[in-house]
Amino acid sequence: MDILMRYVFKHRASGNIETKVFLTSQLEARAAKKLSPCFDELQYELISRDLCFDKEKGVFVGDLINVTTWFGNYIASVKFGEYEQDGSGDEYEPSKCFGFYAEAVIKTITDEDGFEVVPDYLVQNSMLELESYKRLGNIYENPELLKTEEAH
Repeated sequence: MDILMRYVFKHRASGNIETKVFLTSQLEARAAKKLSPCFDELQYELISRDLCFDKEKGVFVGDLINVTTWFGNYIASVKFGEYEQDGSGDEYEPSKCFGFYAEAVIKTITDEDGFEVVPDYLVQNSMLELESYKRLGNIYENPELLKTEEAH
């Protein structure tokens, strides 16, 4: 199975951010330095290597997404690993899960009527469970996205 990977590099001299996306088959077929000059460690620093969750939307681990639920919209960070999920609305103990998940950046957002937009049981949610989301960007190329969300 071919896995899509995103590499984020920082140019040491200029500080510019470079993003490169490769399939694992490409990485296995050629030496990394032949795929891109960004793999030259003297010129570039590797700051992130991320798995792809959704090829169609270009969503990778480390991206920020706008999640739409019937509670309202909120910003989440895409992550991969172990998390707890409770789809019961606190009726049962959360289940330990492993995989791609969205974690709310700000966990205490309320709508104009004072109701929670992100109830406790949706703070960490499987990406597969999300009905609607849109990629906003990643924190390396768009650090202002995180600052804007933290200001709320």
